[in-house]
Amino acid sequence: MASLGLTILTVLIVIGLLLFYAGIYLDFIRPRAVQVQLLGLQFTLFGIVLVLAFDESVGYGVTIGLMGLLTGVVGSLQDGEKPEPREADR
Repeated sequence: MASLGLTILTVLIVIGLLLFYAGIYLDFIRPRAVQVQLLGLQFTLFGIVLVLAFDESVGYGVTIGLMGLLTGVVGSLQDGEKPEPREADR
């Protein structure tokens, strides 16, 4: 039964991350790079906890941990705020 719950949890995390990235790329939300990195860190730590807590959930923990790691890397590569164009550039 724990496997079904972990599967549902992993699917919900994937859907949540997809919605998060869709919101970023469609410009609905504008999180700072640090906020995206912290979200990635939280998912990575949650994946580590799953690996350590359940013997049979290594695949789920590694999957969630890798999603968190990729989220953190994307957060560190994210551009800062774009400056306003100057009068001379117009």
